[in-house]
Amino acid sequence: MLRHHLYFCIFLLFALPSCHPEGIEDSPIVNRQVTVDRSTLNVVVKGRGPACLVIGSSVYYPKTFTQTLTDHLTCYFVDLKWFAAGYQEENLDTVTIASIVGDVAQIQEALGLAKPVLVGHSIHGTIATEYAKVYGDQLAGLVVIGSPTAWGNEKYTLHADSLWATASPERKALKEQNMGNISAIDKLTGQEEASASYHNDAPLYWYDAHYDARWLWDDMTVHSPVTQHLFTTVFADYDMFSTAFTLDLPMLVAMGKYDYVIPHTLWPDTHEQLPQLTLHRYDSCGHTPQLEVPQRFDRDLLAWLREHELAE
Repeated sequence: MLRHHLYFCIFLLFALPSCHPEGIEDSPIVNRQVTVDRSTLNVVVKGRGPACLVIGSSVYYPKTFTQTLTDHLTCYFVDLKWFAAGYQEENLDTVTIASIVGDVAQIQEALGLAKPVLVGHSIHGTIATEYAKVYGDQLAGLVVIGSPTAWGNEKYTLHADSLWATASPERKALKEQNMGNISAIDKLTGQEEASASYHNDAPLYWYDAHYDARWLWDDMTVHSPVTQHLFTTVFADYDMFSTAFTLDLPMLVAMGKYDYVIPHTLWPDTHEQLPQLTLHRYDSCGHTPQLEVPQRFDRDLLAWLREHELAE
């Protein structure tokens, strides 16, 4: 069960429209690469306006945002190592939250981005927050989507179990039915396993419990040992608020009320350590608001950007 739950934030998970939403294919795309340690990370640059750094995947995430984002911001969609085709194996014992934060710092420096808006979805939003704790003075704002404040501990389990208890009988029955597919999924690896596992867990990720999100994983590279290390070791017993910090930075958090992997209840409406927090909880939405409720998400994102003079 654990290996399938990992593909949770393997993040990047999405939506509910009956067809693929209007994406960002209509404007010119610039492809770049940056090197972090010995790994080559692909970067897709799209849009106009102030810089926006979207961490996680240059393949997956451009599929999830509408053109609204790139009409107002120049977006840099960049791989992190576990989704990079040019990943070079490293000693996983050296991979920690601090080292991943260091990777993002190298990416920002290599791209020459002065004070971008930093965006992260799922576990990447948690990574973005950890980055902002250290390098907040290097950012203009922070956008966190469907991301956990706790993972791999009693706090997370309490919230996840409590929210799942409210799920409909039909959703619970579909999840139970899908359990029969796990033995076949266990025989897969990498991208195939991630795609199949994510699809199998659709009742946990999507408002539409039958939604087929496998298209999001097309052309993805997934390094399973790294993602497993990420969720079972790096973020084991994680609590965002366990240490003293004040993140005095414009911060937008977007959560779906039907995301049973990352319960929206993990986030308080206000928090003394996040004095500039703006929190939106979306009805009829699961793990990926930017894809499941794009009109509402875009409206709230643009309002927040304009409120803080981060975009026109």
